[in-house]
Amino acid sequence: MSETSTLQMKRVIKAKRERVFAAWIQPELMRQWFAPGAMAVAEVETGARPGGTYRIAMEGDNGSGKCVSSRVSGVYQTMIPNELLRFTWGWVGNTAPETVVTVEFKDVEGGTEVTLTHEGFENEDARGKHEHGWRGCLDKLERVYDPAPTLQAAVR
Repeated sequence: MSETSTLQMKRVIKAKRERVFAAWIQPELMRQWFAPGAMAVAEVETGARPGGTYRIAMEGDNGSGKCVSSRVSGVYQTMIPNELLRFTWGWVGNTAPETVVTVEFKDVEGGTEVTLTHEGFENEDARGKHEHGWRGCLDKLERVYDPAPTLQAAVR
């Protein structure tokens, strides 16, 4: 695993492992977070089982100031409920090589530690773009289970 071809991120999500795992495979939950920044999930289909496929369509501003539409699809390779997910990742209509995403779920104090490892990038630029994207997605996933606190007027 070289630094250029591999990306790894960890995040603690304030929810039980079962709920966090479900957010990665249930379309109604994936719609809430599986697109970075100002982008939104336009459609999602999953066949959440080893050998099953998924397809996600994302639309919106990708940070460039213009509206874009991106589609990603792949195959679930390994699925150990509430522990591990491994799936291929390929941009529809893009010639970049398919990559592999592994997500591990571990109980920790205060919630679930999610370790995301994305491997097989052909260059540093591709890795950097995916790091930006995954960071935005994981930020949204955190907010699904721990929305920002409501500001309250100060009592005087």
